[in-house]
Parts: sequence; structure tokens; C-alpha cells
Amino acid sequence: MTKLVILLAIIGFAYWYWSGPYQKSTETLEADQLQDNAVLMQRCIKQEGSMDAAGGLAGIGDVGSSGADAARLCAAKYNLYLHDGKWHSKKAE
Repeated sequence: MTKLVILLAIIGFAYWYWSGPYQKSTETLEADQLQDNAVLMQRCIKQEGSMDAAGGLAGIGDVGSSGADAARLCAAKYNLYLHDGKWHSKKAE
């Protein structure tokens, strides 16, 4: 009888951990990844804009290229796509 109580306690604890703290930790990891992706894209777009401006001053390249071009280049560089206003990683297929 004692073994059954101990086994049920272990199963109950495992279920509690799986449904509570473990699931919340995976949600946090996803939110952190989205934040990291946003920071990467922001830096890259800023860098592309600076490089475009420097090229324009030197008379090289397209002086008026848009931020959409920079976003597209950076998304390809980091393998990201924009969905619902957030940058998500493309899954390796």
C-alpha cells in the first residue's frame, strides 16, 4: 500500500510539473526568441540604412532604396519572416 501511495505521489508531481512550470518555461523561451529576432532585425535594418546612405554619398548604388529592401535583405540573412508584426524563425525543412 505504501508503494502505491509513493507511486501516485510521484505521478501527481510529474503531472503538476509538466502542466505548470515546464509549459510556462517553453512559452518564455518562445517570447525571448521573438524579442531576440526583433533586435537582430532592428540592428540589421539600421546597418543597411547606414550603408545605403554611405553609398549614396559616395555616388555608388541606389540613393533612394527603401527600408523594405533592407528588411527583405535582413530577413533573408537571418532566415526570418514577418507574421502578425513579429519576426519568426523559419523552420529547417
